[in-house]
Amino acid sequence: MTQAADLVQILPYQQTADRVRRDIAMLMHRVWPDLPPPGEVVPDEHDPSLAALSCFIYRNDKLVSYAAVVHLLLTHTSQTFRMAALSCVATDPAFQQQGLGRLTVQAATRCIEYSHADLGLFTCDPPLAAFYEKAGWPSVQGIEVLGSLEAGALSSTTLGKAVLLRLLSPHARAHAAAFSNTTLSLGLPVGQFI
Repeated sequence: MTQAADLVQILPYQQTADRVRRDIAMLMHRVWPDLPPPGEVVPDEHDPSLAALSCFIYRNDKLVSYAAVVHLLLTHTSQTFRMAALSCVATDPAFQQQGLGRLTVQAATRCIEYSHADLGLFTCDPPLAAFYEKAGWPSVQGIEVLGSLEAGALSSTTLGKAVLLRLLSPHARAHAAAFSNTTLSLGLPVGQFI
Protein backbone atom coordinates (compact mmCIF):
# COMPACT_ATOMS: atom_id res chain seq x y z
CA MET A 1 0.00 0.00 0.00
CA THR A 2 1.34 3.41 -0.88
CA GLN A 3 2.02 5.77 1.99
CA ALA A 4 1.41 9.50 2.24
CA ALA A 5 5.19 10.05 2.21
CA ASP A 6 5.63 8.20 -1.12
CA LEU A 7 6.57 11.31 -3.07
CA VAL A 8 7.78 10.89 -6.64
CA GLN A 9 10.84 13.06 -7.15
CA ILE A 10 11.58 14.16 -10.71
CA LEU A 11 15.00 15.37 -11.82
CA PRO A 12 17.07 15.32 -14.99
CA TYR A 13 19.29 12.25 -14.59
CA GLN A 14 22.44 14.28 -15.35
CA GLN A 15 21.60 16.55 -12.40
CA THR A 16 21.05 13.80 -9.83
CA ALA A 17 23.55 13.45 -7.01
CA ASP A 18 26.15 10.67 -7.12
CA ARG A 19 24.31 8.95 -4.27
CA VAL A 20 21.07 8.86 -6.26
CA ARG A 21 22.88 7.45 -9.30
CA ARG A 22 24.43 4.73 -7.13
CA ASP A 23 21.02 3.98 -5.61
CA ILE A 24 19.51 3.70 -9.11
CA ALA A 25 22.25 1.28 -10.16
CA MET A 26 21.74 -0.76 -6.98
CA LEU A 27 17.98 -0.90 -7.60
CA MET A 28 18.59 -2.14 -11.17
CA HIS A 29 20.85 -4.86 -9.71
CA ARG A 30 18.22 -5.88 -7.13
CA VAL A 31 15.51 -6.10 -9.80
CA TRP A 32 17.75 -7.72 -12.43
CA PRO A 33 20.45 -9.65 -10.49
CA ASP A 34 22.22 -10.53 -13.75
CA LEU A 35 23.27 -6.88 -13.94
CA PRO A 36 26.50 -6.32 -12.03
CA PRO A 37 26.33 -4.19 -8.88
CA PRO A 38 27.93 -0.78 -9.29
CA GLY A 39 31.63 -0.56 -8.62
CA GLU A 40 33.50 2.34 -7.11
CA VAL A 41 32.63 4.48 -10.12
CA VAL A 42 28.98 4.25 -11.10
CA PRO A 43 28.53 4.27 -14.88
CA ASP A 44 25.72 6.36 -16.34
CA GLU A 45 22.45 4.44 -16.38
CA HIS A 46 21.32 6.54 -19.35
CA ASP A 47 23.19 7.81 -22.38
CA PRO A 48 23.60 11.57 -21.79
CA SER A 49 22.45 12.30 -25.36
CA LEU A 50 18.97 10.95 -24.45
CA ALA A 51 18.34 13.71 -21.89
CA ALA A 52 16.87 11.26 -19.37
CA LEU A 53 14.42 12.50 -16.78
CA SER A 54 14.43 10.41 -13.59
CA CYS A 55 11.25 9.73 -11.59
CA PHE A 56 11.88 7.95 -8.28
CA ILE A 57 10.60 7.20 -4.81
CA TYR A 58 12.61 6.85 -1.64
CA ARG A 59 11.11 5.13 1.36
CA ASN A 60 13.01 5.24 4.66
CA ASP A 61 16.11 6.53 2.84
CA LYS A 62 16.07 3.64 0.33
CA LEU A 63 15.32 4.10 -3.37
CA VAL A 64 12.46 1.66 -3.97
CA SER A 65 10.93 2.60 -7.34
CA TYR A 66 12.28 4.19 -10.50
CA ALA A 67 11.24 5.09 -14.03
CA ALA A 68 13.03 7.25 -16.56
CA VAL A 69 11.90 9.16 -19.60
CA VAL A 70 14.41 9.36 -22.44
CA HIS A 71 14.11 11.62 -25.48
CA LEU A 72 15.18 11.11 -29.06
CA LEU A 73 14.26 12.02 -32.59
CA LEU A 74 12.77 9.27 -34.74
CA THR A 75 12.85 9.48 -38.51
CA HIS A 76 10.20 7.22 -40.00
CA THR A 77 8.59 7.30 -43.46
CA SER A 78 10.49 10.51 -44.30
CA GLN A 79 8.98 12.26 -41.26
CA THR A 80 10.74 13.29 -38.06
CA PHE A 81 8.99 12.71 -34.75
CA ARG A 82 10.00 13.82 -31.25
CA MET A 83 9.82 10.68 -29.17
CA ALA A 84 9.76 10.22 -25.41
CA ALA A 85 10.13 6.70 -24.07
CA LEU A 86 9.82 5.02 -20.72
CA SER A 87 13.05 3.35 -19.68
CA CYS A 88 14.43 1.36 -16.74
CA VAL A 89 11.10 0.97 -14.95
CA ALA A 90 11.83 -0.94 -11.75
CA THR A 91 10.46 -1.44 -8.24
CA ASP A 92 12.46 -3.17 -5.51
CA PRO A 93 11.16 -6.76 -5.20
CA ALA A 94 10.63 -6.26 -1.46
CA PHE A 95 8.32 -3.30 -2.20
CA GLN A 96 6.31 -4.62 -5.12
CA GLN A 97 2.50 -4.87 -5.04
CA GLN A 98 2.30 -1.64 -3.03
CA GLY A 99 1.43 0.76 -5.85
CA LEU A 100 4.90 2.31 -6.06
CA GLY A 101 5.50 1.25 -9.66
CA ARG A 102 2.13 2.70 -10.59
CA LEU A 103 3.11 6.04 -8.99
CA THR A 104 6.45 6.28 -10.80
CA VAL A 105 4.96 5.21 -14.15
CA GLN A 106 2.13 7.73 -13.77
CA ALA A 107 4.63 10.50 -13.00
CA ALA A 108 6.83 9.52 -15.96
CA THR A 109 3.76 9.31 -18.22
CA ARG A 110 2.67 12.83 -17.21
CA CYS A 111 6.19 14.06 -18.01
CA ILE A 112 5.87 12.51 -21.47
CA GLU A 113 2.40 13.97 -22.01
CA TYR A 114 3.66 17.49 -21.18
CA SER A 115 6.98 17.18 -23.03
CA HIS A 116 5.89 18.23 -26.54
CA ALA A 117 6.69 14.70 -27.74
CA ASP A 118 4.94 13.44 -30.84
CA LEU A 119 5.19 9.81 -29.74
CA GLY A 120 5.41 7.87 -26.51
CA LEU A 121 7.07 4.45 -26.73
CA PHE A 122 7.86 1.61 -24.38
CA THR A 123 8.74 -2.06 -24.63
CA CYS A 124 8.18 -4.57 -21.86
CA ASP A 125 7.83 -8.27 -21.15
CA PRO A 126 4.39 -9.37 -22.42
CA PRO A 127 3.04 -10.33 -18.96
CA LEU A 128 3.59 -6.71 -17.83
CA ALA A 129 1.69 -5.14 -20.74
CA ALA A 130 -1.63 -5.14 -18.82
CA PHE A 131 -0.02 -3.10 -16.02
CA TYR A 132 1.16 -0.45 -18.49
CA GLU A 133 -2.14 -0.48 -20.38
CA LYS A 134 -3.86 0.56 -17.12
CA ALA A 135 -1.45 3.51 -17.02
CA GLY A 136 -2.51 4.58 -20.52
CA TRP A 137 0.04 2.69 -22.61
CA PRO A 138 -1.81 0.63 -25.25
CA SER A 139 -0.10 -2.46 -26.63
CA VAL A 140 0.23 -2.49 -30.39
CA GLN A 141 0.61 -5.41 -32.73
CA GLY A 142 2.64 -5.44 -35.91
CA ILE A 143 5.40 -3.05 -34.82
CA GLU A 144 8.98 -4.16 -34.36
CA VAL A 145 11.34 -1.78 -32.58
CA LEU A 146 15.04 -1.95 -33.48
CA GLY A 147 17.83 -0.28 -31.55
CA SER A 148 19.28 0.60 -34.95
CA LEU A 149 19.77 -0.84 -38.41
CA GLU A 150 23.32 -1.92 -37.54
CA ALA A 151 24.27 -5.61 -37.40
CA GLY A 152 23.81 -6.91 -33.86
CA ALA A 153 21.31 -4.22 -32.84
CA LEU A 154 18.71 -5.23 -30.28
CA SER A 155 15.14 -5.89 -31.42
CA SER A 156 11.79 -6.07 -29.64
CA THR A 157 11.06 -9.26 -31.58
CA THR A 158 14.24 -11.14 -30.69
CA LEU A 159 14.02 -9.90 -27.09
CA GLY A 160 10.38 -11.08 -26.93
CA LYS A 161 9.08 -7.66 -25.89
CA ALA A 162 5.60 -6.20 -26.23
CA VAL A 163 5.51 -2.76 -27.86
CA LEU A 164 3.40 0.02 -26.35
CA LEU A 165 2.90 3.18 -28.37
CA ARG A 166 1.04 6.45 -27.93
CA LEU A 167 0.45 8.98 -30.69
CA LEU A 168 0.52 12.22 -28.72
CA SER A 169 0.59 15.11 -31.18
CA PRO A 170 -1.45 16.16 -34.19
CA HIS A 171 1.68 15.48 -36.28
CA ALA A 172 1.83 11.86 -35.08
CA ARG A 173 -1.92 11.31 -35.40
CA ALA A 174 -1.83 12.69 -38.97
CA HIS A 175 0.68 9.93 -39.78
CA ALA A 176 -1.01 7.17 -37.76
CA ALA A 177 -1.03 4.80 -40.75
CA ALA A 178 2.78 4.87 -40.74
CA PHE A 179 2.72 3.17 -37.33
CA SER A 180 0.84 0.08 -38.45
CA ASN A 181 2.68 -3.11 -39.43
CA THR A 182 6.08 -1.45 -39.50
CA THR A 183 9.59 -1.43 -38.10
CA LEU A 184 10.87 1.52 -36.08
CA SER A 185 14.62 2.03 -35.94
CA LEU A 186 15.69 4.19 -33.00
CA GLY A 187 19.19 4.97 -34.27
CA LEU A 188 20.81 3.98 -30.97
CA PRO A 189 24.34 2.57 -30.63
CA VAL A 190 24.53 -1.23 -30.85
CA GLY A 191 23.66 -2.70 -27.44
CA GLN A 192 21.32 0.13 -26.42
CA PHE A 193 17.56 -0.28 -26.33
CA ILE A 194 14.58 1.20 -24.53
